[in-house]
Amino acid sequence: MVKKAFLFSGQGAQYPGMGKDLYDKFGEARRIFDKANEILGWDVKEVCFTDANGLLNKTKYTQPALFTTTMAAYYVAITHGITADAFAGFSLGEITALVASEILSFEDGLRIVNLRARFMDKAAEVTKGGMSAVIGLSPEDVTEVCKQFDEVIVANDNCPGQVVISGKIDEIEKISAALKAKGAKRVLPLKVSGAFHSNLMQTAKNKLAIELKKFTFQEPTTKIVSNVSADYMTKEDAINFLPQQITTGVRFRESINRLIADGFDVFIEIGVKKTLVGFVNKISKDVKTFNIEDSQSLKHTIEALKE
Repeated sequence: MVKKAFLFSGQGAQYPGMGKDLYDKFGEARRIFDKANEILGWDVKEVCFTDANGLLNKTKYTQPALFTTTMAAYYVAITHGITADAFAGFSLGEITALVASEILSFEDGLRIVNLRARFMDKAAEVTKGGMSAVIGLSPEDVTEVCKQFDEVIVANDNCPGQVVISGKIDEIEKISAALKAKGAKRVLPLKVSGAFHSNLMQTAKNKLAIELKKFTFQEPTTKIVSNVSADYMTKEDAINFLPQQITTGVRFRESINRLIADGFDVFIEIGVKKTLVGFVNKISKDVKTFNIEDSQSLKHTIEALKE
């Protein structure tokens, strides 16, 4: 029996034009984008579809824009009969997963994303951090090199041969040579505005924890795997992990391995590009992967799942 998991894109995958095909062709997507405009009070459609003012890569706009796009893609997918037995999201994408699992409503999910984005953006302005992907080393090897520096940590364990470091921007720049000396094939700076998933985001974590008391959480109706624990979440876990996730790493490889161990053999990335299913393909050669970000990829996935 096929067991499907949906994966929801995280920050960094955004691009001008994302979601426009969905908005133009599906009423479900229009409903989500229109509701997001109403809640946010700024034109999320313009930022996603044209980005004429160059706002899309600014964290306080990136996160609500990506969340709205992935939620639109999710509702289009389920309306067309594509459902999943579990969810996992990458960083920001985990909040999409919380809505999909019905722990949060879409409206509350968007409001939480908006708060998270503003708090993280402010922390990034103050702390002056950055992130880089390290290709060709194990998490253990990268951790060993990071110990030589005061403000750099392993932030994300994406897949075999790729981890992400996070920390003060001057140290992120200095550590590159040491990582290459250790055997890294490449060290690639990421297009992010701060040291996400590190202690430099502590003020954002603290502020979000306070704000979450204003929202209603429910028990999940579908399994959801946490970035923090790489295990299935309860309602209480979601409340505790949402702030914690801002300062701790994304255990994506472990999360996927947990799902594979439980028999999941089809992974569908919902939202933007194919970044996450690219990681999955490096984690296991024994699973099938698809993505849904527009009408064409939706059609392809529907046809492939029939086979």
